Amino acid sequence: SQLTTYGNCKPHDLGIISDDDSIEMLSDRLKNGLWDDGIDVIISTGGISMGEKDNMEQVFVEGMGGKIHFGRMNMKPGKPTTFITIDKEGSNGTIRRKLVFALPGNPVSASVCTELLVRPCLDLLNQGVETSEVVNSLDEQVFIRHAVDNASVHDELMATLTKDVKLDKGRPEYHRVSLQRAQTPHDKLQYSYHATSTGVQRSSRVLSLRSADGLMMLPRGGPLGCGQDVAKKGQAYPVLLYQSSSYAMRCGTRFSESMHRRMLETKVKVETSEKLHLGIVVCTSEKEEASGRLDKVRTILMNSLGGEDHVELVNRVVCDMEASYDAIAQRLNEAVCGPAMDNANVIVVVVLGKSGQESNPLPFRTGLDVSHVLRQMTTKHADAMAMRLRKAAASEDALAALFENSVGLVRNASSVLISCSDRGLGEAGTVVRSSLNHLVAMLKK
Repeated sequence: SQLTTYGNCKPHDLGIISDDDSIEMLSDRLKNGLWDDGIDVIISTGGISMGEKDNMEQVFVEGMGGKIHFGRMNMKPGKPTTFITIDKEGSNGTIRRKLVFALPGNPVSASVCTELLVRPCLDLLNQGVETSEVVNSLDEQVFIRHAVDNASVHDELMATLTKDVKLDKGRPEYHRVSLQRAQTPHDKLQYSYHATSTGVQRSSRVLSLRSADGLMMLPRGGPLGCGQDVAKKGQAYPVLLYQSSSYAMRCGTRFSESMHRRMLETKVKVETSEKLHLGIVVCTSEKEEASGRLDKVRTILMNSLGGEDHVELVNRVVCDMEASYDAIAQRLNEAVCGPAMDNANVIVVVVLGKSGQESNPLPFRTGLDVSHVLRQMTTKHADAMAMRLRKAAASEDALAALFENSVGLVRNASSVLISCSDRGLGEAGTVVRSSLNHLVAMLKK
């Protein structure tokens, strides 16, 4: 129903699918409707977060050959939102492309992300791109930037808060507000705007959308954000207006001229330039055999995490596991927390199986010892991500399911640590790549 109010698309309901179905079944069902001539954009809700049954990313990427362009967004609500494209070669050799917005399942998150991301995209597709001879002669990336800069986005205005609003210390927030307009005392032809929160902003609370005129852009709070915990009464912040709002001026604001862009521009430049600085710790009971296999591990990890353009190898360390539990714990602590990994923001601990034994992915006791030690070293355990990593590795090599993967923060929360076996390593790296980019960017804030 929200899409029908935009006037820029004709929605087709493809129904409801169950997350109990296999990836293959879900992919086949979506493929049946994807390449219909009337469909340009797919919007899914649910199954895109970090839970055990959140497998829509795998459906679109592995099952349907899609490419992820962004995901795990630094915003509230809507963090899991993922944008994917799926290409298919036509009979005449031309490429047909479908756009996919995989949105969170909570209704408010889905609604806000539809407003912020889907609506401007549909407007751009519907209106087309203003071009000139100069622009047409430039390369693809310049043309894309031109299209984005000149895209029509939300009308905006500055509004003053009528009450204090607590800021989120983890992410900037698009806070639902209702507006009131008042004439300014010194000029009856000028107006000022006052914003009142629509109440509790939980992503499951649909009532927060009722009577909302727009989304107020509130900064991240706390010492890692704007430095304050509360947006105080009387402070003014930009509001992105809903199209249905009586305050919307429909003046065709361009993205390049918007307050929205100016607030985000510096942050975007920092995050998009962030590189993964990779440290590798290889655990083996066959240290003398490790050198050749270490090169293979390095190559697999570098490729699966994005290649040399996105990943820089900081250091590689071999950790001998032919020792008591206490000695293993000491060696792992030195390898992960010692000077060898000072410049690494991602540390991957890989347990090697015994050479020449295809049926034995790793010494079982060694794997348990490594998992137990690393669990004690890490903070903010990302268990759902660890489960996704385990399932992805097992999809490449079923024996990888025997390893207890872990994901968390180490070195005073300055680095992300991941542990896995060498079985299914490529799939494991691929499935966590987009999440790693987001986590590393967050560590810098």
